Amino acid sequence: LTRRKLRRAHAMALSLAQVAPAAQFSSRKRVCGAPAAASRTRVVVPRARAVAARASGEKKSVLIVNTNGGGHANIGFWLAKTLAGAGHDVTMNVVGAEDDKKMAKTPFSLFDEIRGMGVKTVWANPDEVASKHAGAKFDVVVDNNGKDMDTVGPVADFAVAAGASQFLFVSSAGIYKPTPCPPHVEGDAVKETSGHAVVEAHLKTLPLKMSSFRPQYLTGYGSNKDCEEWFFDRAVRGRPILVPGSGDQLSSVTHAEDLATMIAAAVGNDAAAGEIFNCVTTKAVTLNGMAELCAKAAGVEPNVINYDPKDVPDVEVKKAFPFRPIHFYSSSAKAQAVLGWSPKHPDLAAELKERFAYYKSIGRDKKEMSFETDDKILAAIGK
Repeated sequence: LTRRKLRRAHAMALSLAQVAPAAQFSSRKRVCGAPAAASRTRVVVPRARAVAARASGEKKSVLIVNTNGGGHANIGFWLAKTLAGAGHDVTMNVVGAEDDKKMAKTPFSLFDEIRGMGVKTVWANPDEVASKHAGAKFDVVVDNNGKDMDTVGPVADFAVAAGASQFLFVSSAGIYKPTPCPPHVEGDAVKETSGHAVVEAHLKTLPLKMSSFRPQYLTGYGSNKDCEEWFFDRAVRGRPILVPGSGDQLSSVTHAEDLATMIAAAVGNDAAAGEIFNCVTTKAVTLNGMAELCAKAAGVEPNVINYDPKDVPDVEVKKAFPFRPIHFYSSSAKAQAVLGWSPKHPDLAAELKERFAYYKSIGRDKKEMSFETDDKILAAIGK
């Protein structure tokens, strides 16, 4: 799809996302939805390609090389659940060692769920994958770990040797260059020297069908990286939630299962060959909106304070806030049109309520915490 067609597909996909009227974004009270310039015309994304090129339904042997930390680990967990649930033969290869203390955290502590579905779990680093799976044959290899050629290269080489016809790479929307015209679509400029971009370019030279998926922030059952928890920590303790900038910046928070179902839709699907997909949900959320939704999920009134990071030069924004303080929002219109994908969890507010219930169940709301950075910002802005 050309960039112009992707923009058109994004505009048409707004009806599927059930976005609010553009007037919702006329003030700083906007919370969730699409850019203010979005069309109000309610039409349907063309799905001819997706219908014509659905996955064959043939059961595949799939190897998932999964990271042992960070938010992306949960994508692999949900992908294994999704593929095993569809009858595929799935092997989950976690990077690192089985006795690593990280394995006590979610999603690894939930692995009995996927083992009960027939998923095989093993541990091996990227440069050990070939020896760990010597002699094995796989139809599809998924790399949900690497960020550069040093880590992805050995896995891709093994995929070719193992007879795989598909290689699916979990990349990152972070490779896009900032744009004044969000959302990002797959034709937008990227940081060409970034590890993910170099890997994507290399995969296109291999003798197999590659696809790349670019996720952003994620949430949902099994997550272990602070996202909504950062907001909950402050809301339940009666502290203000400090948001850099106006708070109107658009971002994207997607349930891990929705990321997994998009990737799963590419398995055995020729329409995905050679394609790159933004792996995100169908609606955006503003930074202030995320703070407000998290506070409401916690049952408290939102207390959001916006500030200019320039007024606090001694504090790095990336250390003071869990999101990028700019518009960082991608369109999933291409995946909807090409893969016939749609999210199972489009209601972020509902998902955050579930996440808060889990947050309380593990006692994090009672944990002693220090907010030195927050206090430093408050002092600097006179609050």
